Amino acid sequence: MTESASIKAIELTRRVFEHIHGNLGLLKFNVEDLKPTNGTTAEESKKWDIVCSFYETLGSSSPSRYKVSVDLNNNTVRFEKISGSSEKSSVEKGSYVVKQKK
Repeated sequence: MTESASIKAIELTRRVFEHIHGNLGLLKFNVEDLKPTNGTTAEESKKWDIVCSFYETLGSSSPSRYKVSVDLNNNTVRFEKISGSSEKSSVEKGSYVVKQKK
């Protein structure tokens, strides 16, 4: 059974944030909203908008929220922080291309 494109988009998003913040910097990762931005009734979307939240550190008092755009055609993840702790995060917005290891 193959994974759906929506699951792949969520996993890619999580991998990018794990790369930035580390495993402990991704406590209580939660997908709040997931919307396809292209596709048809015959073909599943390859582009997704995701709103996710997670605690960036063990000492965070509230989760940080990010708006993420994922393009599965080229494994591009773009994100922007939309709310979170009052301390500035090391990464407020960015763009990553995830390459598969062979």
